[in-house]
Amino acid sequence: MSQIMLFLITLLLIRVCYTDIRYRIIENKCVVIILLVNILYFFIMGKLPYLLSSVTIFAVGFFCIVCNCVGAGDIKLLTVLGMMFPLREIPDFIFLVALSGLPLILVVYGLHRFSKGKFSKTLPYGVAITSGYLLKILM
Repeated sequence: MSQIMLFLITLLLIRVCYTDIRYRIIENKCVVIILLVNILYFFIMGKLPYLLSSVTIFAVGFFCIVCNCVGAGDIKLLTVLGMMFPLREIPDFIFLVALSGLPLILVVYGLHRFSKGKFSKTLPYGVAITSGYLLKILM
């Protein structure tokens, strides 16, 4: 059953990546559906979601949103995906997201520079969040 849930979440995350690259937006409906799939997974497995992990990510993320360091869609996605990991694994998850963001920075910088400004300088960080999440799940 967990393979089906992972497959569904992966499909949704592909959609998140597409909309983030194309429009620089992470759709709320995708985040909500990922949340529902996660809750369904925990219900089927007879476990409780790691809500403390989600609350911690949201609290830190809210501060980052207020400081205009990161977009709200990124934090919502991190919050929903973070419920899959116990609090002690959140630093690993965030590290993998940050590590996944490094090549993304180089690609976006290169595209912007060599397209003479036709390509946006903003980062579609949903791609890095997705990559970090999938790396963490597969480890």
